[in-house]
Amino acid sequence: MESSPPTEGELQTRVRQQEIVAELGQQALSTEDIDRLMHDASVAVAETLDADYCKVLELLPGGDEVLLRQGVGWQTGLVGTATVPTDRDSQAGYTLLSEEPVIVDDLRTEPRFSGPDLLVDHDVRSGISVVIGSVEEPWGVLGTHTIDHREFTDHDANFVQSVANVIAAAIDRTAKERRLRDREAQLERYRVYTDDILNSVDDMFYVVDEAGNFQRWNQTLNAVTGYSDAEIESMHPIEFVAEEDREQLATGISEIFDTGNARVEVDVLTKSDERIPYEFVAAKLENPEGKRVLAGIGRDISKQKEHEHELAKYETIVETIDDGIYVKDESGRFTMVNDAYAELTGYDRERLIGEHASLVVDESTIEQSKERLTESPAEQTSSPVVEAEIKTADGNHIPTEGTFATLRSDSGDREEVGVVRDITERKRRERKLEESERRYRTLAENFPNGAVGIYDKELRYTLTRGGVLGDRLPSADRLEGNRVPDIFPEETAADLEALFRTALEDGTTHSTTTEFGDRNWRVWAVPLRNADGDVFAGLSMAQDITEHVEREQRLEELIDRLEQSNERLEQFAYAASHDLQEPLRMVTSYLKLLEKRYNDAFDEDGEEFLAYAIDGAERMRTMIDGLLEYSRVETQGDPFEPVTLNEVLEGVLEDLQVRIRETDAEIETEDLPRVAGDASQLRQVFLNLLSNAITYSGDEPPQIHVGAERRSKEWVVSVRDEGIGIDPADHERVFTVFDRLHSRAEYDGAGIGLALCERIVERHGGDIWVNSESGEGATFSFSLPAVDSHTC
Repeated sequence: MESSPPTEGELQTRVRQQEIVAELGQQALSTEDIDRLMHDASVAVAETLDADYCKVLELLPGGDEVLLRQGVGWQTGLVGTATVPTDRDSQAGYTLLSEEPVIVDDLRTEPRFSGPDLLVDHDVRSGISVVIGSVEEPWGVLGTHTIDHREFTDHDANFVQSVANVIAAAIDRTAKERRLRDREAQLERYRVYTDDILNSVDDMFYVVDEAGNFQRWNQTLNAVTGYSDAEIESMHPIEFVAEEDREQLATGISEIFDTGNARVEVDVLTKSDERIPYEFVAAKLENPEGKRVLAGIGRDISKQKEHEHELAKYETIVETIDDGIYVKDESGRFTMVNDAYAELTGYDRERLIGEHASLVVDESTIEQSKERLTESPAEQTSSPVVEAEIKTADGNHIPTEGTFATLRSDSGDREEVGVVRDITERKRRERKLEESERRYRTLAENFPNGAVGIYDKELRYTLTRGGVLGDRLPSADRLEGNRVPDIFPEETAADLEALFRTALEDGTTHSTTTEFGDRNWRVWAVPLRNADGDVFAGLSMAQDITEHVEREQRLEELIDRLEQSNERLEQFAYAASHDLQEPLRMVTSYLKLLEKRYNDAFDEDGEEFLAYAIDGAERMRTMIDGLLEYSRVETQGDPFEPVTLNEVLEGVLEDLQVRIRETDAEIETEDLPRVAGDASQLRQVFLNLLSNAITYSGDEPPQIHVGAERRSKEWVVSVRDEGIGIDPADHERVFTVFDRLHSRAEYDGAGIGLALCERIVERHGGDIWVNSESGEGATFSFSLPAVDSHTC
């Protein structure tokens, strides 16, 4: 049976859907803001299909969850944070494996999968979900949902799939563009990096093609030769060397292109005709275009040629170049010092060369070095370490540690090579450590009501101090040298072993409570670290908290007794109020019967007295009802569950419609949160506060505002009016049972409404208060614990 042709409305809808896809496609081609595209797509799908929600779920690494990356209609705070599992029996997991769009008529009866908390908590019933990307390599899921039952068509599903394809294409495009930009940026960074490296070295670097043109060079070539970049670019390599070396260089270049590498030594001729001996080493390479080039370095070897005979001396110096280094002859005079040694002494290097060592050290240090110089090489089993003070040029004395050895000069004379290190900081640390040790030892010996100990990685005590050792705890002799399990009873030892090992393993401080010797102890374990930051031992601190524990137990017992007393008082109040109702009903009934049968027998005073009696009985009934309700807040309240305050407020406003119309009240409301609570009791709070705001509005029509503000882990809900206000001195009185600020002639009421509000809010773990001045209106605020969006 052929399907009926689409109606004009259906055709318009399909056309609009295609327009939306086209618009999003244009946006996808022109934007780099994928999140904006996802958001706009969510809005477009929701509006086009008249859906309550739309979501873009991103598949997270590992594939076990999807993240609500973008969407519309969801509770505040969920987008960007909420996650949904991708199990095979979940809606998201099923969609990720589906080649075709997944249409759900009724999520509650859906047999293929179960709805996640995200959809269930939002009362989702119908919807469409499609995969973004391919089933083989999915990026995520695009879905749209409605609260009411909806029969989506295949055209609707194709529309959602088309939007998902646009998103997938945009994601793929931006990913490719990002990779391309990253690659280009990486290449640029690498070029700059290599340029920086090449320009930072003292050697020449160059690349030359087969025609002899320079392709690349570093700034050392410019600095040494004196030629500019433009001049170098126009020159042939042989133009940089002396006339007599050009043939050798040309032969070397040919050898490189024939054999692959070559090495030559020639004199570089600078722009100012200065000759500098250089060693050039080069190799044949292929550039990115596949053309042959040679790349090489040129090193200045002039100093090498001048100082080859000093290599042995300078090799010894190079091995310890970080510290101050000197060389002395047999007479004790300096023949060489490095910059570090000159800086240490405060003298210029030129000033020290030729000077006797007594300029900077005392005679005893000189004698030690002389004795060392007279030893034969066989006698020098090790380099001695000497601590001595250096006298600086400005008269200060610097503590140093030095090592020295002897060498033979080219002439056969002995020379002393010394390495000196400034140990001022080490000495300072040693003094500080000594002071710290004394301080901690004093602290340990006087640790209040407890003891301190140090234990190694085998949980063996190495040091213990404290006033309770040998009394409430084992003595220091019993503790030191022994392991925890060998000292304490099994249960106590188990507590301490777990605590001590945790501090050693994770490097953080921990504590626990345990029992020993009929006493209660609080024990802390602190990791001790060496200079490298590694944990090498632990510090334990044990404090006797027996009295504290006993005080807490007594306090808990007192609290239990108070709670029992309060419970009995509540039961008494409830029973008394309940039992008073029956005689009060009898009094009221007979008073009304008296009024009905014998009203003509009363004179004017009698009628007045009877009216007073009836009114008093009615007020007494109202007070008893209020007292009953007050006593039932804790005992007969409903279990807490997620409550939407917007719905509670709507119900209260419906109940107050007559009073609102009669008083021309204007009530402005903000969006209110969801909380965990007793809906009926929270309804009573809103009813009492709004009724009071209307009642105490003064001569003008009531102006009332209801709003909420998030403060850390709670919501603060406020009801503000512009009525007669409350004197600050009476702010606490208004929450007292039956305590009224106004006479009944002025304002009707039993004086229990705000007290009931306070009791309800306190049951919910919150507070209630008022901010007001006389004649300035009043704001009643109450706090309620916020609800985790993932649990409600």
